[in-house]
Parts: sequence; C-alpha cells; structure tokens
Amino acid sequence: MGMGLKAGFFGLRHFFKFMSTYIWANALWILLTLPVLTAPAAWAGLCRMSYYAYRTPSITFQEFWAGFRAHWKGGIVLSLIGCLVVMINIVNLLGYTRDTSLQGMVMRIVWTLTLVSWFGIQLIAFPMLNAMKQPTLRGAYRNAAVLVFRSPLFALGVLVVSGLVILFTTLFPAAIALVTGAALASIGNAAVLNRLVAAGIQEMPTSAEGEPARFDEAYS
Repeated sequence: MGMGLKAGFFGLRHFFKFMSTYIWANALWILLTLPVLTAPAAWAGLCRMSYYAYRTPSITFQEFWAGFRAHWKGGIVLSLIGCLVVMINIVNLLGYTRDTSLQGMVMRIVWTLTLVSWFGIQLIAFPMLNAMKQPTLRGAYRNAAVLVFRSPLFALGVLVVSGLVILFTTLFPAAIALVTGAALASIGNAAVLNRLVAAGIQEMPTSAEGEPARFDEAYS
C-alpha cells in the first residue's frame, strides 16, 4: 500500500508543478463531461495530455484534443457500460442495505469491492492506453484490471490518495472546476509510471525527455 500512496502523492506533486495548465485542462474536461456520452473521451484527452507531460518538456492542449478525437466513438460505448455497471452495483448495494444477515453483509462487501475495483480500473485504463505499443481500449482495460488485481494493495494506496482529492473537492465544490479531473489524471499516470519502473521497463524520468515506456511488454 505504501508504494501506491507514494505513486499517488507523486502524481499530486506533478499536478502542482504544472498547475496553471492543468487547471485550464480541467475546466475543458468539465465542459466536455457535461454531455455524459462524451465524458470518457474527455477523460481520455486529459489522461493523454498528462501522460505526455511526464515525458515531454511542456504540456500542450494538442495532446488533449488528440486523445479526445481518438476515443470519442469508443467513449460513447464506455459511457453506456460505465453507467450500467455503476447502476447495477448501487441497486444491489441498496437491496442489501437492511439485510442484517451474514449473507447480506457478505454481499455488501462484494458489491462494494466490485464498485471500488471498477473505479480503480477507470482511473488507470487510459493512462495505460497511452503506454501501450499497440493501444486498444480492450487491451488497456485488460491491463488495468491485471494491475488492480495483481497489486491490490498498490491500487488501494492510489485510490486512497484519489479519495482525498475527491473529498477535498466535495468540501470545496469550486475546486471541481479547477482540480478534480486533472489531479486524478496525473495520479493515474503516476501509478502506471510507478509500475513501469517496478517492472524494469523504464527508469524513473529525471527530466522530461525520453521515449514513452510500453506497459504491454510487462504483461504480454
């Protein structure tokens, strides 16, 4: 869990380093998320921009739009699937809310873990996509699931830091337009970068130069 916390806070430091650009990107993400069907494409653009911010001298919105254009069609499908998954989990959780039996308690734990795992996969799937030699949404989600279930404590640590970001923006709603998405994208990219380094695929960048690492080589 400690490595996950480390990766999460590394992502936050990166966000603050490029905060002025990240804030503008976050505002753009908010606008493009309002139509729910384009939300995944907006998230893809934000993650792509953040991914290259770790590896290039400066952040540009060109990468944001490249990510958005590349995944707006697939994003519609993901949006529908995501809504379905969340709705099923919430309905099941509500259905067992008043069940005080052992079975009810077990089912609440199962559905809660399913929901948490789903959000964990969402957090790192698009950062994963950018790190793949042959990027596909299916492959990115598969690799994200592999990371979450092979390293659950690491994923939990990353989710704890992400939860702190979400809690902060819940307490200060104005921060949603300035921080939430961009900070989470940076955290997701930091998590993928951490696993790339741990797998020996690349060294931790000491500057903003170098070829992007390829995650799929670690889990092929």
